[in-house]
Amino acid sequence: MNDDGNTTASTRRRAAASFFRVHERSEILALALPTILTMLSQTMMWTVDTALLGRVNSTSLAAAGLGGMITWCAYSAFNNLSRISGTFVAQAHGRNDDELVAHYAWQGMYLAVLAGLLLTFLGWHCRVAMPLTRNPADVQDLTAVYIRWRSTSAVATQVAFAVTGFFAGRRDVRVPMWCGIWGNVVNLVLALWLIFGWSGFALGGRTWLAVAPLGIKGAAIATAAGTWANALALVGFALAPSLRARYRLHRPRRPDTRALANLVRVGAPAAGENFMDMGGFVMFSVFVGTAGAVQLAASQITIQLLSFSFMPLWGLTTAAGVLVGNCLGAGEPARAAHYGRQTYKLGAYYSLFLAVLMVLLRDRIFGVFTNDPAVLALGPALAVAAAIFQYFDGVRMLSSGILQGAGDTRYAMVVTLILMWGMFIPLTWYLVVAQDGNVVAAWMGASVCYLLQGWFLWRRFASGKWRAVKIFR
Repeated sequence: MNDDGNTTASTRRRAAASFFRVHERSEILALALPTILTMLSQTMMWTVDTALLGRVNSTSLAAAGLGGMITWCAYSAFNNLSRISGTFVAQAHGRNDDELVAHYAWQGMYLAVLAGLLLTFLGWHCRVAMPLTRNPADVQDLTAVYIRWRSTSAVATQVAFAVTGFFAGRRDVRVPMWCGIWGNVVNLVLALWLIFGWSGFALGGRTWLAVAPLGIKGAAIATAAGTWANALALVGFALAPSLRARYRLHRPRRPDTRALANLVRVGAPAAGENFMDMGGFVMFSVFVGTAGAVQLAASQITIQLLSFSFMPLWGLTTAAGVLVGNCLGAGEPARAAHYGRQTYKLGAYYSLFLAVLMVLLRDRIFGVFTNDPAVLALGPALAVAAAIFQYFDGVRMLSSGILQGAGDTRYAMVVTLILMWGMFIPLTWYLVVAQDGNVVAAWMGASVCYLLQGWFLWRRFASGKWRAVKIFR
């Protein structure tokens, strides 16, 4: 009896240990860590601009945050459409079909260039839409300047997504990492030079590289240049001689209506989900902005803090999507589900760690971005709100990315539509506008909405319905 009891207790302990242990950790992290570093390099690109503009004035900081949010919202209508070629590449790679890998890489490029050209046009003519933000006139003017110059890299952004899909789908994640770091270096150098200006240096009786302080315009130009540097490096590596024998990407493929239709069929719902999510946050920022520049600046710093959760988790999610896609392409759905579960564990542990860090540093963390006393006063409460929010947002993001790796994109779009536009936006309006609430209340309300969204998407993964989705037709 005692032996049976000891055996049962030992079995339970082993089961509990197995439940909390991350299996296949080394394999997942080998793919995820370079992707996370790639995302962190992008985060640092935006963090540098935010930190530097915080030394200019709160108006520029608020305008850059709002402009970046609006720009990314417009991009989000196409981002996942450009990215979706990575899902097709991952499943084709799982089939060991190199020609199909190259074919979908080229078709994804066609969609990316078209999307980028449209976004460039919209960004350059954004001034007419600024009154809709209901922000002060000076914030509107600076926001329009930021969006116009930032949008000059729209083509580069979309192309980078498509080419990154080619590398990541084949589990080659180091090339995007190094290209991202290169783009970050270009942005840092140019941001320091253009935002604050420089007197230049004398050589041969002339002054070289002198530039007047450009402020927010300089920040946008620096970010655009860094984005182009990243995209051009990615394209260069994709066309490198070392890959030509196997994939022959240097030989252009003609547009294929059937392949393009497949990309749009799977990618359009994913793009719609992304757009509705970002659109909801733009409305969030608009409502917060009606409370004044201080509240908006504090909220934008909170969003910047969240990027340290979003970008690494997005990198982890991308890795999971690739592994799920590879396994489904190889006809192994059970193994795909296994990788999905292990990714959830890794994401949960990271989010908990970051939450603790944000709470411990709540009294100091806003000082990295601004020295405005009014903004700093909101910092501790917003840091705690961000710690709560980012955990639920992580569950949502991981679920969405795993489902996208399987090509199951419509369900996520419907859930996002209902919760973001049926709950999140009305609740934010009620807390901030109707009730004269503060930015802390708005962020706590956002946490509730993202908790529900993460729950519904996780339930979709747990149901296993995504295993039956077929992306090639």
